[in-house]
Amino acid sequence: MKRIVLQSLRKFVVEEVPAPAPGPGCAVVRMRKVGICGSDIHLYRTGHVGETKLEGPFIIGHECVGVVTQVGQGVSRDLVGRRVSVEPAMSCGHCPWCAVGQTNICPTVKFLGTPPTPGAFQECLVHPAHLLEPLPDSVSDEAGVVLEPMAIGLHAVNLVKVRPGQRVAVLGTGVIGTCVLAMLSLYRGLHVVCVDLVPDRLERAKAMGAAAVVNAAGLTDEQAASQTKAALGGYGADVVFECAGAAQTNWNMCEVAAPDGHVAVVGITEDDRVVFNHSRARRKGVTLRLLRRSLHTLRPCIELAARGTIHPEALVTHVLPAAEIGKAFELVDTSAQGVLKVIVDMERW
Repeated sequence: MKRIVLQSLRKFVVEEVPAPAPGPGCAVVRMRKVGICGSDIHLYRTGHVGETKLEGPFIIGHECVGVVTQVGQGVSRDLVGRRVSVEPAMSCGHCPWCAVGQTNICPTVKFLGTPPTPGAFQECLVHPAHLLEPLPDSVSDEAGVVLEPMAIGLHAVNLVKVRPGQRVAVLGTGVIGTCVLAMLSLYRGLHVVCVDLVPDRLERAKAMGAAAVVNAAGLTDEQAASQTKAALGGYGADVVFECAGAAQTNWNMCEVAAPDGHVAVVGITEDDRVVFNHSRARRKGVTLRLLRRSLHTLRPCIELAARGTIHPEALVTHVLPAAEIGKAFELVDTSAQGVLKVIVDMERW
């Protein structure tokens, strides 16, 4: 089989290796589509994401859909031939946090495409069978890929307990910010203001129900915060979602929060630091919640997509063949006008 290896920064190579066999409790999934995530871009551009660093050539990728071709001992053969979305987080199942259902913060969790666990940019993937979610025919491959970041968006909304009637700010309307916005659209009576640098992303946010948008391109931190608070009605947001991992959005997440506001820190910074005005946040009594991936939200997102309540495929702007993976990553890295979710077709070489 073929696999795509990140050989060094910004350089991929294709290797031929023997096809894998499933161990007990696992299944082989033949990949069909794999999405490019912001964390993949961090590894591609810098060789690290947070404290996790690449020590050599590695296979990245974790947003994926495929078809089960083999199953290991203890797995029902009914799974063979099923099209599945992959839950990429593999928790231990035994620690105190797993015992109470907080599997996303398991201290020894393994994650697909994050060292030391090879990722999805390969023709065949071996994965625990209980982490494979069958997709109904009404959910496309492209939608199935986007369901993984959608699950993060749903977890973010659950984490800060959004309530109807609140004023909400979404700082950064890339893929994750747009997924958060899709989940917010399920609530009545919210006043949502979105901030970004890319005009087409803000236009998409308005089409998805944002009450107002702020284009922060060329604005100082203070100007962006002032315009955002004005769009929120003066006092700021009851809930803020920081979804860009950028210096300005990190600084402004507490600036635009209202007194007693809640801030969900979703974005990942490149330098692994978050800087904000401590005294202003303290005086407001802001509550910070830092997001760790998703939590039991992939299956609910599949059900929402199957019912037509959310439309994950609408986020997909580009689908490129595996042979053009370098071009696909450069598209995401530039954040150019017109680019949102880029997917690699693993059946086209």
